[in-house]
Parts: sequence; structure tokens; C-alpha cells
Amino acid sequence: MSNLEIEPAQKNPPTSMKTRRKRIVGLFRYLLIDILIEQAQGRILGKRFVERRSEERNRKRAQRFVATSLELGGVLIKLGQFLSTRFDLLPEVWLNELSRLQDSVLPVDFSLLKPIIEEDFGGPIESLFLEFNPVPLASASLGQVHEARLLDGTRVAVKVRRPGIEVIIEVDLEALNQVINFLQRRTDLGKLADLKGIAHEFEVTLRRELDYIKEAESARRFKTNLKKLKYVYVPEVFSQRSSNRVITTEFIDGYKITNYAAIEAAGLDRHKVARVLANCYLNQALIDGFFHADPHPGNLFVRPGPNGLQVVFIDFGMVGDITSEMRFQIRRLVFAVINRDVEAIIAVFKALGFIRREEDVDKVRLGINYFLDKFMSLNLGQIKALDRRKLFEEISYIFYNTPIYVPSDFSFMGRAFQTLLGLCTGLSPALSFTAEARPFIQRLMTEELGIPTIPPELTGLVRLLGDLPGADAVQEFFKSPTGEQLRQNALDIFTLPIKLNHSLDRLETGRLQVQIQSSEIKSSADRIQKSNERLITAILVGSFLISGVILSTAAAPVWATIFCLLVALLISLRFFRP
Repeated sequence: MSNLEIEPAQKNPPTSMKTRRKRIVGLFRYLLIDILIEQAQGRILGKRFVERRSEERNRKRAQRFVATSLELGGVLIKLGQFLSTRFDLLPEVWLNELSRLQDSVLPVDFSLLKPIIEEDFGGPIESLFLEFNPVPLASASLGQVHEARLLDGTRVAVKVRRPGIEVIIEVDLEALNQVINFLQRRTDLGKLADLKGIAHEFEVTLRRELDYIKEAESARRFKTNLKKLKYVYVPEVFSQRSSNRVITTEFIDGYKITNYAAIEAAGLDRHKVARVLANCYLNQALIDGFFHADPHPGNLFVRPGPNGLQVVFIDFGMVGDITSEMRFQIRRLVFAVINRDVEAIIAVFKALGFIRREEDVDKVRLGINYFLDKFMSLNLGQIKALDRRKLFEEISYIFYNTPIYVPSDFSFMGRAFQTLLGLCTGLSPALSFTAEARPFIQRLMTEELGIPTIPPELTGLVRLLGDLPGADAVQEFFKSPTGEQLRQNALDIFTLPIKLNHSLDRLETGRLQVQIQSSEIKSSADRIQKSNERLITAILVGSFLISGVILSTAAAPVWATIFCLLVALLISLRFFRP
């Protein structure tokens, strides 16, 4: 029996691994040739001629890819799932077809999985489990999940690796590398992304996903990291029934995160679910440095919890590590994006390897300005309402004409973020990632960026005033458009020192290459810095005075106006000293 015949659910499998390799390479050859023909037709017959037929042509390509993936299984399904959220690379018709690969994998007959369980744990399945349901709960490209009960009655989910999948993966990776090598050498894609690096990252992640011992370790690490988040839960792993090919975890009763009707029927707030999910990933990326790289709907559940609701993560085969240096740069990037600091974004892009040549900076600056102007003021619902086809054309133009190089380290991180974006949009179109990220950045500014905290005397005053009558009215005011603008202006003022320091850094070490060597120049620079500090303090004092005036005309309590005046006075006493 061949290695492919052990998966009886597959229809008409190839008779040899050599044939399988040829079919995979042939699939990509067909796709590439068809795209080249379309481009040639565009040059000869005109762009309009091609555009009229583009959507149908893309649909046929995508259907061919999906059909071949479902027939062959293995790496093609994982690749399709990886690409199914890449709206920056593929048109919507492709994404719609590829989404079928999330739930359409045919199951393996349980008679082929049972020997694996019995071999790994040294006994008949009846002596290992009190109950074991042979009908799968879910079937994926690498493994299959069944419901069971341990001997003590504990309800569990048992995932078993597909038999023979290791050999299939090796053949598929060999074929995929052959395609990648061609694309890297012969097409412009190699100039836009580290294709070999991304393929290597994909291969490492895939091999790791095959090892269920590593998955168990990742699940325990996630459980430790996310224990601090009261709205997030990670199931227990049962080591006595876990091995390299089998992993047994606590069974989770809950609603699939895209089952909006069930979530609402249970009285759970979809907007809160979206906020919990977004905040959880901010924790993973900006604090823990360890993230779930496959947040598709089948791996996330929602259920009632002790604090109202819980978002439950399952399946930790695909995870990603973020080094401390990368984490620091990502924090800087989020901070810069929130404050629309284009030069700071460029500095981070350089540090992370997205910009490789100094002469490319001006083009990158234009691309960044486009995205900031286009999306920063929109929530997820407004972004979703944009003309998808026009948006794809604009993004494609920016992507292919902006010399940003995508390092392989960010391929899975980018995919996870895009999947997360789609989930949050479906849950709550009103969600704003900028608003969710701001509290994290405010907390991290002191740790990483050196922004001073509020003086203790002001903190005490805030707590005191928060208990006074009328505090709710002030909170409501700050939720209004005027109050939100006031808060944004205050944040801009508090972050002004960072922007000034960044400008001074560029003056001293940047493109102007100004070197301060003379003691007289150094003395002058010190005086300028002190003047800047006094200027910033004066702006702070003025801002609180203006806030007091605005509050006095907004039907807010009198004490709120007094509070602003007291803050202005305390800042003056604290900073304007002889």
C-alpha cells in the first residue's frame, strides 16, 4: 500500500510520491503561466480588456488551487490557509475560495488512527479511555480531533496525527522549495520579500506543528502567560495521554467565535469579545513575546465565564516567538503609528530590516503617509465598508511601488494580525485598534520610551476628585467628540518630548550628520534643551488652563474646572523653580 492510499477519504490519489511532486510543481507552473499570459494581453490589448475578465480568471485559478489542495492534502492545505487572510497579496475572489480550506478537509477513518493511540500508550484503547468517540469533532490537514473521557471520567479532546503525513510533508516541502527558488530568481517577488526565508519559516513552523510534545509545551507556556488576563482561558494538557503523535487536552464547551447568533443568544457582548481578543494579542506581542500564530475561527471559542465571558484559545501547534529587540521595536512602531510620527515609523522600519537602502526612504514615506491618511481615523466597520476592489488596487500599487522588504521573521506575525483583524471586524465593526492599543502604549512609555509618570501629588488629587459628586458627568464629557479631542491633544502634548528628542537625534546623527564637538556648542545645546523643557512645561500649563475653560462651558461640575487650575498650578510649582 502506498503512502497516499492510507488516507481513504482522498479521491483518486496519485500513485507515487514522484507523481505528487510533479502535480504540485505543475499547479504552480499553470498559475504562473496564466498570470504571465494575462500580463502580456494587458500590454497588447489594453488594461481595460484584461480588467473585464480579471475577476473570472482569478476565480478559476483559485478554484483550481483549492480543488488540487483538497485532493492532495498536506502542505497545499496549510499554504492555502496561510494565504487565505493575505488581503495585501491576493484579490477578494481568491480569499473567498481559499476560505473553504479552513473547514473542508476530509476526515481519516478512525481504524487508521486507533493503532497510533494504542502503540503510543501501550495498551488497547478500552484500557486507556473510559469512552472514545470514533466520529471526529474536527479534521485538519495534519491531524484529527476526537472527543473522549479519561478513566476518571474527565471529558477531553484527543488530537491524533494523520498516519503517513510526515512523508507527504517532506515531498510537498521539496516541491514548494523548487517553486520558491524559481520565484526568487526569476520574478520581482524576490525583491519584495525574503521568499526563501519565508519558506524556511513555514517549514520550521510546519515541522513544529507535527510534534505534539512541543505543542503541549507551548500550551503550558500560553496558560502561564495569559493567566493574568481574566477574560482569557487556555485548556489544561493531560501529559499521561500525550505523546509525539497524540495530544490530550481539556474539552471545551463554547461557541465558535464566528457564531455571532449563538454568542448573542447567550447574552455575551460581541464588542467586549472583540476587545478581549485585541487586548490579548497586544499582550502577546508587546509584553510576552510569544503569540498564537493561527487564530482562525476553529481555534477560538467564546463561553460564559466567572467574569462574564471567556475567550478560549485551542490548538497551539503554530506559535511564534518575538525577541526582546523585536518586541522593543514593535512597541516603538505602535507608539509611532498612534501618534502619526512618520519619521519614527521609518526609523523602526530601518531597524527591523523593512528598508534596506537609504535612497528608498522618500518612497516609503509616501506609502506610510497614504496608509495613515487612509485608515487611522477609521474603525474596522468603516474600513470594511470601503470599496474592496478599489482598495486592493490601491494597496497593490503601494505594495509593489514602495521599496519595503518583508523579512521572513514577520510573515507569520503579519498573517496572525490579518486574521485577528478579520475576526474583530466581524465581531464588532465599531472597534478601533488605535483606541485599544493606546492604554498599552501609555503604560509602556515609562518602561521603554522614558516618558515621565504623573507626579504623585497629581495622582492623589485625581483619586480624591474621582469620588466627588459629578465625576460621572466629567467621564461622559470625555467620551464626547470634544472630550476625545481634548484627550488626544493632551496625549500629543505629553509625547512632545519624545518627538523633540527624536528630532535632536536626527540632527546629531542623521542625514544632516551634525557633530557637536566644541564645548561652546555643547553649552548652547544645553541651553536650548532647557529652553525646550520650559516651553513644553508652558504648553502643559496652558493646556490645563484651556481645559478648565472648556469644562466650565460644558456644564461640568465646578470642581472639574478647579481641578484643571490646580494641576496647572502644581506643574508650575514643580517645574518653574529658580
